[in-house]
Amino acid sequence: MKALTLLVGLVAVVCLSAADDGYPLAVSFDGITVTRGPSVLVPGVKSALAFRFSDGRIVVGQGAGTRWSADGGKTWVPGPPGPGEKVAIDLGHDEILSIDSKSQRRPDGRFTLKLRRSLDDWQSQQAEQAVLDLPEAGPTSLGGGDVVDGFLFHHGILQLPGGRLIATMYGNYRGDSILCDGYPPELGQRKYRTVVVFSDDRGRTWGHPVLVAYDRMLGRGIPEGHPLAGRSLPNEQTETLTAVPAVTQEGFREADLARAPNGDLLCVMRSGGRNGGAAVLFPTPLYCARSHDLGQTWTLPAQIADRGVCPALGVLGDGVIVCTYSRPGNWVIFSADNGLTWKGAMQFGSSGAYDYLAVLAPDTFIVFHEVPEGPGKSVYATFFQVKAAAAPKDADLGNARGRNAASGKAADPE
Repeated sequence: MKALTLLVGLVAVVCLSAADDGYPLAVSFDGITVTRGPSVLVPGVKSALAFRFSDGRIVVGQGAGTRWSADGGKTWVPGPPGPGEKVAIDLGHDEILSIDSKSQRRPDGRFTLKLRRSLDDWQSQQAEQAVLDLPEAGPTSLGGGDVVDGFLFHHGILQLPGGRLIATMYGNYRGDSILCDGYPPELGQRKYRTVVVFSDDRGRTWGHPVLVAYDRMLGRGIPEGHPLAGRSLPNEQTETLTAVPAVTQEGFREADLARAPNGDLLCVMRSGGRNGGAAVLFPTPLYCARSHDLGQTWTLPAQIADRGVCPALGVLGDGVIVCTYSRPGNWVIFSADNGLTWKGAMQFGSSGAYDYLAVLAPDTFIVFHEVPEGPGKSVYATFFQVKAAAAPKDADLGNARGRNAASGKAADPE
């Protein structure tokens, strides 16, 4: 593996003690304990955007102010710019792909994507133009009033078995007309839909879009005995879950992807986030949809947290999945059942800026986030450790069963 040559001169390490900030130091759920460790300053950077290479190197920041770590985020040195885009992936064999977020319409109705590709582990890069085929895409209005030609990438991208790539995009189809809640209608900002697109040639062409989420979510069914039971819904869906209108401010966007230990794909999505300032707008939920067939079909999105922008996923050992998100505050939440349920929501900061995550080891991850300091802000890397309770020894299990039998309780099943 080729290594980048970094500028000499180790940067002094500044740590924030986790015990002094008033946020919880640990959470426990389902036999799992998550402990928050120190926060290490990433000096000189203004953006928490982070990318981890397959050899363990991490680069944080954008442009000339980036910093690099070769020891899992403990120390940082200046270095050349990294991939610099939220959508970036290490494809292995020294090949790195970094994709610009916006798509530009071509005369033939398809779209152009700007990207950079490195074949020498980011020592050099070549600019390329990829082609996106998204036939239903129309113009997309953004919160700042800008209108872009089509859909946008954000940060969710994975390499599937066999080398196929899957990535998330958000935007508007032609005919989408539902306006974002709490926005001036003059902006014309319509609720977004999230889709996944695929590439079979290492990012040179993209297409085969599949809808993940737009205006429906998983909700409750009709109560048993209600006059509409058996009419509006089949009897088998009475008092069960079904499709209902989604609770969102902005629709679904800023999605990340992960492959759960059981092989399912998870897609976690923002649904709102413009909640600051004088006009207080309460956040809308963070959602998760899942696919059992590598992205060809998706379940209805289900709520997993009460807020969240730019969610980032990581898969740890012992089957634990972590998701970090923000606004308001910085948070992590966990799933130990392949993303079906999420527990242990833990706040570790007060920023509304985006969080970025890197998995360091089966039981360790770090989150990069902004910390307000004086009139400005600094970027810190906060360490977390995840430990599952040790499985009981056979002798202990036998003693426990004996105690249950003696107390009249049913013994654990084999």
